[in-house]
Amino acid sequence: MSANDAGAVVEVAHLDAHYGERQVLRDINLRVEPGEVMVIMGGSGSGKTTLLRHVLGLQRPTAGSIRVLGVDVVAAPRRAMQDMRKKIGVAFQSGALLSSLTVGGNVMLPLREHTKLDVDTMRIMMRLKLDFVDLAGTEDLMPAELSGGMIKRVALARAIIMDPRVVFLDEPSAGLDPVIAAGLDELILRLRATGVTLVVVTHELQSAFKIADRITVLDHGEILISDTVAAVRASSNERVQALLTRKVDLPEHNPDAFLTALTAASADLDGDS
Repeated sequence: MSANDAGAVVEVAHLDAHYGERQVLRDINLRVEPGEVMVIMGGSGSGKTTLLRHVLGLQRPTAGSIRVLGVDVVAAPRRAMQDMRKKIGVAFQSGALLSSLTVGGNVMLPLREHTKLDVDTMRIMMRLKLDFVDLAGTEDLMPAELSGGMIKRVALARAIIMDPRVVFLDEPSAGLDPVIAAGLDELILRLRATGVTLVVVTHELQSAFKIADRITVLDHGEILISDTVAAVRASSNERVQALLTRKVDLPEHNPDAFLTALTAASADLDGDS
């Protein structure tokens, strides 16, 4: 890594990825700077969650390099990856809470796994994080007793329990009503104000425009643009504008051609009977 790249929290260079024979990411180049909110957005199947999984080291790329906090995610030994993962937080789309643990137990889980802190200290830290996400007093509840929005907040509290340098959020407001989703956006902005770097995968335009410092737009596994909110809004790229205006990209429908094809298919069936 060059001296100019030393400050990058996440750096992806010339990343390609495949599922079998199908290429799902093509020449992805991306930098996330310290203290910013980078939103990765795109339609369903655009590759945004696949990109996140590669950055986290959950999948190996076909080609290219990935560095997180200076660690080569593709080639680093297991110990280096374990040390790096102690410095990041992740909140998955479903929340991924353990149903057998209380809210407090879920939030404290990373501390139990990765530190030797005493229980009283862990409980103090857990309560501080629950208070940060506006869930003070819920530590004894079970996941089954929580609403969808509460589950997302508990997952965020767990993601930040070890005071990570960077937090990755996968579709944090998916499936929530607009009011609850707006509350999560405010939490993300509150977290950014503490100096934490955030990488947020979302397809929610309103949320992306509210929280992002920069937006990376993916489509069919390619980056269309990676720039400020204003630059993305003003982009002349037709595919970017189609996403922003929710224009459905369907093939042109020709009624005459459809009728001809239908008649031909019917004739073929009659001939086979």
